[in-house]
Amino acid sequence: MQYKKLSLLSTFAVVGMISAVNAQAAADTTINITATVTASPCTVKAPSTINIGFTLDASEVATAGVDSIASGTANIALSGCPSTTTSIDATFSGPPVAGDNSGFGMKDSGGTIVTTGSIRLANADTSAVISNTANTYTVTPSGGAATFKLKAYMHSITGSVKPGVYTTPIEVTYAYH
Repeated sequence: MQYKKLSLLSTFAVVGMISAVNAQAAADTTINITATVTASPCTVKAPSTINIGFTLDASEVATAGVDSIASGTANIALSGCPSTTTSIDATFSGPPVAGDNSGFGMKDSGGTIVTTGSIRLANADTSAVISNTANTYTVTPSGGAATFKLKAYMHSITGSVKPGVYTTPIEVTYAYH
């Protein structure tokens, strides 16, 4: 009887272990599938370097906090955009300048970023300022083409911008959607 009892207990123990293994094996499985569809790039028709130049009198930026009336414009034209591309983001980045979060640092003829003024870049159609903190300009292509219309002008930070030639390198990258 003792032997039969032990055999019966062993059978229950083995059945219990098999059930536990089966319970573990029956756990749910999740498969996450990610399919990324990308838009093909357009062809940038503009040269790799675009110069926006303008001339202004020092009196235009002699007062702190004012923008120059003088400005320069340029277009970045893209072509060959596939019909599946519904929008294009241009992201602008350039040197920062202390005292003006809406402008880019401007370098004097010695290559030093000055803190008396900045160069501001804007959407030429809407005048929306493009800066290192608000740096995306989006267009919708039409007929396989798109154009980013830009305007640049000087901003006086301190009111003491000196006469001279100032430059600002701004890099543009594109994202196609």
